[in-house]
Amino acid sequence: MSLSDLLLPLFLFVFLTRSRSQCPTNPSTIVNDTQVLLSLRDRLGIKVWNETANPRAWRGVEWSSDNVVEGLALSRFNLSGVLPAIWDELPALARLDLSQNGLSSLKVPGCKNTQLKLLNLSSNSLREFPGNLSSLESLESLDLSANFLTMAGLPKFSLTLRSLNLSINNLTGSFSIGGNLGLEALELSHNGLSGSIPEAFGEMTNLTRLDISYNRFRGDLPDIWSKNLELRYLRISNNSLQGGLPPSLRRLRKLSDLRAANNLLSGPLELEDGDLASIEILSLWQNGFNGTIPDTLGSLRNLEILLLTGNRLSGAVPSELGNCSNIREIWLDGNDLTGTIPGELSKLSHLQMLVLGGNRFSGAIPPELGNFSNIRKIGLDGNDLTGTIPGELSKLSHLQWLVLNGNYISGELPSRLSNCTELVLLMLDDNMFSGNLPASFENLSRLLFLTLSHNDLVGSIPASYGKMSSLIALNVESNNLSGEVPAMLQNMSSLQFLLLSNNSFSGSIPDWLPRLTNLRAMYFSLNRFSGEIPVSIGRLFANVQLYQESKRVPLDIYTSQGHVYDSFAFPTTIDLSSNQLTGSIPAAIGNLYNLQLLNLSHNQLTGPIPESLGKARNLSWVLLASNRLNGSIPSSVTDLSFLTVFDVSNNSLVGRTPDSTQLSSMDAALFAGNQLCGLPLTITCSSTVTPPHRPKRDGQGGSEQDHRDVTTLVTVAIFVAAFFIAFFWTYFATIHRAHSQLCGCWQSNL
Repeated sequence: MSLSDLLLPLFLFVFLTRSRSQCPTNPSTIVNDTQVLLSLRDRLGIKVWNETANPRAWRGVEWSSDNVVEGLALSRFNLSGVLPAIWDELPALARLDLSQNGLSSLKVPGCKNTQLKLLNLSSNSLREFPGNLSSLESLESLDLSANFLTMAGLPKFSLTLRSLNLSINNLTGSFSIGGNLGLEALELSHNGLSGSIPEAFGEMTNLTRLDISYNRFRGDLPDIWSKNLELRYLRISNNSLQGGLPPSLRRLRKLSDLRAANNLLSGPLELEDGDLASIEILSLWQNGFNGTIPDTLGSLRNLEILLLTGNRLSGAVPSELGNCSNIREIWLDGNDLTGTIPGELSKLSHLQMLVLGGNRFSGAIPPELGNFSNIRKIGLDGNDLTGTIPGELSKLSHLQWLVLNGNYISGELPSRLSNCTELVLLMLDDNMFSGNLPASFENLSRLLFLTLSHNDLVGSIPASYGKMSSLIALNVESNNLSGEVPAMLQNMSSLQFLLLSNNSFSGSIPDWLPRLTNLRAMYFSLNRFSGEIPVSIGRLFANVQLYQESKRVPLDIYTSQGHVYDSFAFPTTIDLSSNQLTGSIPAAIGNLYNLQLLNLSHNQLTGPIPESLGKARNLSWVLLASNRLNGSIPSSVTDLSFLTVFDVSNNSLVGRTPDSTQLSSMDAALFAGNQLCGLPLTITCSSTVTPPHRPKRDGQGGSEQDHRDVTTLVTVAIFVAAFFIAFFWTYFATIHRAHSQLCGCWQSNL
């Protein structure tokens, strides 16, 4: 071997070592870091890295100009288990994002690291804090949110730390920030922290963002904020804090976002000149503030969102509020405000939401509201407003919500409202409207909810309403409407709720109802419908989901904070009660497997209760009272495991009631007015009375085990049905308060 053969490897080593700092494009360095990454790929199971690909194109790898890895963005890489100390193998690593994986632990060696500045471990499965975090001497941002961390093992953090996020964990008890008074952002929301707000927060002079919402802090909101001169965002909602807004907090010149909703704050809403000078979002909803709304609110020229819902504020809305030229949303609902709605609000050219429901405003709706060029939502429900709907509102081309229910507004429904083609929610219930339903409403192609109940409307439903293909709910109950149900309504492909009760509709029950494939509730009671129940009714609800407490129906209504959901799911229902229906109950009723409530009471139905009823296994309420039904109660009723109410009173039924724990536990009044015997009635059956005939199915027996199984099912069913009943009776309240509920969903984000 020659001397050159011996010196060549040494020369290459020296060259490559020097070139690491002198040659940014040296491929040797890339090979070294690539080998580390390939090793990580094999240990962590990262399939998106391919050793034959260009290392600079690898997903989630951030290279520096001198060919070293300085950042790894491994969010949503399906990582799990224990993560090795990556920064030991990649010493130049400054940013490491491991969020939204399934990591259970992280190895942090005891040796010091002076490079790593950002570590994001949010949305993993960590149950304890990684050890030796203080060895990361240059760490500036640490995100451990959305894990399962507890106060046990709460470490000392590096004094260089500027941002710490521990929100959405299992932290409980009191919290101490230790010596980290240099923090600029501290997020502790959605934990179980308790006690009073630590006074140390007031010593954090660099703090710009503090979020302690959704905890259990209590006591007075302390007056400790005079040194927090950089504070911009303070979120303390959903605790049990008391008192008012302290002076040191109100005087912070840079505070732009204050959210203190859903606490126990009380007293007058004090606001002196110069207070909250930079405020953009002021959210104080669901507290106990009283007194009047201060005129000084009008001096908050940066204010964009004012949310005072659900307090005890009284008096008039100050006209000075019209000076808040940048305001986009005003929420004053659920207070005790009086007087008229000030026309000065029409000067607010940026206003998108005006929500004043649930107060005691009087007088007419100001025509000046038609000057809102950007308004999306107007909620004036639950007041004492009179007069008519101003025609000027038809100029609101961006209007999505018009909620006026629960007032004393009269006159005809303005046909020009059809110019508001962006409307998705039109609620005019519980007023004094008269005249016909405007045919022009057919142009509201985006409308989801049209509720006009409890007015004095006359005439028929315009056939052209069938063009409203987006409509989810049509509610015209308790008016003076008449005529037949237009066949064109079968084109309402999205319709789920058809509520026609308490009018003077006539004709037969439409046989095209099954074409409304999304229908889940039809209320036709207290009308003049006649003829027989169509056999086609057995094809209803074939594709709908059953009522469940956890199910929510998306309304596709948006606020500035995103999608709004309302718990609008309620039982699949057929209510044809109090009409003039004749003939027998069709056997096809047994095909309604998804039906939960059937009300055919107070008609002129004849014949027996069909044996097929027992096939409608999800029935919870069956109301057949005050008809002319005869024969015996079919034994198949005992197959209705969820049955809670079975009302057959005032018919011509005979014989023994079926032997069922459910039936025998019901009120005897539900079976009165017949010639029945057996429980729950006090009439004892004679030996000559035979029990109802029960056709024997294949494989059916009468063993004791069968009876025990039925009893178990019934016990469970009664528990489930008890909740079902409670929810059902809230239906009318829900439909009239839907607007308030929607606001509540949105406000939970503030």
